[in-house]
Amino acid sequence: SQPVTVSDEARATPLADETAALDIGANNLVACTTTTGEQYLYEGRDLFARFRETTQEIARLQAKLEAGRDSSERIRRLYRKRTRRRDHAQAALCRDVIERLYAEGVNTVHVGDLTDVLETHWSVEANAKTHNFWAFRKFVDRLACTAEEYGISVEARSEAWTSQECPQCGSTERTTRHQETLTCPCGF
Repeated sequence: SQPVTVSDEARATPLADETAALDIGANNLVACTTTTGEQYLYEGRDLFARFRETTQEIARLQAKLEAGRDSSERIRRLYRKRTRRRDHAQAALCRDVIERLYAEGVNTVHVGDLTDVLETHWSVEANAKTHNFWAFRKFVDRLACTAEEYGISVEARSEAWTSQECPQCGSTERTTRHQETLTCPCGF
């Protein structure tokens, strides 16, 4: 079911022509920067800690199951509870960030697409956070749905190689990355 509010107040168009960039991550769920200079940070450590506690309780209960059984009503209830918490957190975060961006006059939100990045560059824990806990694709879909209500478009850009791309010449092949420093033969 989807709650719907009908009002005379129209929000179909943004208030200005600004843009925002969202970095969706594992520890900080969303870091947002706008062309107006505003920045928003949504941390996720506490949410992930609760998610892990529930996951550990599920594992403990599964270890106690009789041979041949793969689940119980209590385990299924914990899975549902864990999923509902995650879905609620995603919906609330999407609503909050989009309302803030609308008030700032943002009409386009750029989101990093982690499709080519997750499997090769992140740790096991970060993959668990992004795939199981945060459900990246589901979050982006929810964000796009919420943004549509406000007339804001969401555009995804692959984040593959972005940490090695030279901001001056755009090269990724000849750059050298060492900790927080990027050097390029072009002089950057």
